[in-house]
Amino acid sequence: MLYRVIVILVSIIVGAHQSAAALEIAGKAEIVTGVVSIERAGRSEPLEAGGPVFVKDSIVTGADGSAEISFVDQSRMKLAPGANLEITEYRYNRAEKIRYGLISLKLGKARFAVQELQDFNDRRFRVKTGTAIVASRDTDFIVDFEPEMPRDEVCRHGLTTALCLEDSIVFSSPGFQDKPALLTAYMTGQACGPDLPAPPRFATAAEFAGIIAGLERIGNRNAEASGMPGNSTGCLPNPEKSDQGTVEEH
Repeated sequence: MLYRVIVILVSIIVGAHQSAAALEIAGKAEIVTGVVSIERAGRSEPLEAGGPVFVKDSIVTGADGSAEISFVDQSRMKLAPGANLEITEYRYNRAEKIRYGLISLKLGKARFAVQELQDFNDRRFRVKTGTAIVASRDTDFIVDFEPEMPRDEVCRHGLTTALCLEDSIVFSSPGFQDKPALLTAYMTGQACGPDLPAPPRFATAAEFAGIIAGLERIGNRNAEASGMPGNSTGCLPNPEKSDQGTVEEH
């Protein structure tokens, strides 16, 4: 009887160690405010500042909650209230010069400040929603996803809105990945359902303020509507007169 108890206890301990070893660290929670939970291996528990986050973890913020995550490569992610996302994949190997991140945004809004790794062979960072893929390598941007829209809205099948805050991001629809759009600083893009994304354009000051609300600060970065370049009306120059450059695969 004692032998069986010992065997069972050893099996439990070994299993726990194997489960812990199977978890792949993605980063840690730097700042947590309000109600924020983390879903891991089918269990939900409060997310605490300083706590680790792993690949396949889902983070959910309440109506008064927000969370800022620092990844293993020093990239950062900030969730606004009412957001739900999964860290689907995160690989970082300094020796092999690889960083690949994939975030699945299921609901709400999040900001991403992606670390610049110029000497890396692979430094892709992507955010996927139900209607779009936003790709970056070393920039600062926001993605907002509304999976269900009111019946009176033109877009009823999920709306993704992206805002580029610096440098550039590539914005595409899952069904039209061969037709990506390039968004440069202060440009916004939208994708509705399975349709081809709308042409990108510069955000107005009002649009900028609405998208960035609650996400003005991430790490040591600040972004405010009052700081966006534009004319006296608060609108930015016509995007048709700007040089968007060539869309590069991100």
